[in-house]
Amino acid sequence: MEVKELTIFQADSLIVNDHYRDNPNYLIEYDESSTNEYCIIYFSSNDLYYPNSDIAFSETIVKKNRFEWYGNRINYGHKHIFFRDIKKQWYLTGVNNTLNSPMEMAEFIRSESIGYKLILVGSSAGGFISVILGQLLDAERIYTFNGQFEILSLSNKSDSQIVNPILYRNKSNSILLPYYDTFNFILKPSSIYYFQSCNSDWDKVQYSHINGAAINKISFKTSNHGIPFLKSNMSVVLNLSIKELRKMSGSTSHPLFFSIKMVGLFRTLEGLLPIVQFALNKIYINTIQKWKKNIDTI
Repeated sequence: MEVKELTIFQADSLIVNDHYRDNPNYLIEYDESSTNEYCIIYFSSNDLYYPNSDIAFSETIVKKNRFEWYGNRINYGHKHIFFRDIKKQWYLTGVNNTLNSPMEMAEFIRSESIGYKLILVGSSAGGFISVILGQLLDAERIYTFNGQFEILSLSNKSDSQIVNPILYRNKSNSILLPYYDTFNFILKPSSIYYFQSCNSDWDKVQYSHINGAAINKISFKTSNHGIPFLKSNMSVVLNLSIKELRKMSGSTSHPLFFSIKMVGLFRTLEGLLPIVQFALNKIYINTIQKWKKNIDTI
């Protein structure tokens, strides 16, 4: 008896597949105030929209045309290219019907960056693909903020068919399988700057996969996946010099002390406000839900 595959929103829904077919899902902008020396490539993560629903996708992608990193750029970049994987599957199927694989994306970036030095940026899934493509394209520098280093293990998890459908369906695909592991591509580890949450179990396991490679690891005492420090620090971090980055390599910092050092006390307090507000909103929502539940049981 034939067993049908589950229909999963991020891989199979009409709205996602229509947008994948009809839109580039990349954005190119120029900064004419900078010399035409650097092309910066930014990759959105799987946190691009949430939850996996028509409403979230329509609001975030269709209406707002969201690209992560759009508001945080490397200042000396002349050409900026932003990518997003709307299927949220580590760019295994690229970004659109034409750039439909990591191989096609690599060739596209190569053609768009002729004459430029390359820097690639991404967090989580975006960091994962930035390492692969950055190594393939001999990028001068690669920023990966808690990026994965291998994703084959994810395809074997019990919920992978639902959470990571394309990852799951292609785990035996001989063409794509090499792209499940960054170690297959790392030839110049010194160009990789890995910002890690050293209290995150998942990120510790991910780093252990490439522990033998001499990448530049910069650790933070937090369990937060994604950006391991206050987002208000990002602009400063992205624009650190090579000398400053290398000096930080091998270090471990607390996010608050790191922030005070990067942007000062006042901006650190400003950066904490959204976190406090989010926590308070969560407490408020939970309180309302408990109150409604108690009313319903009376």
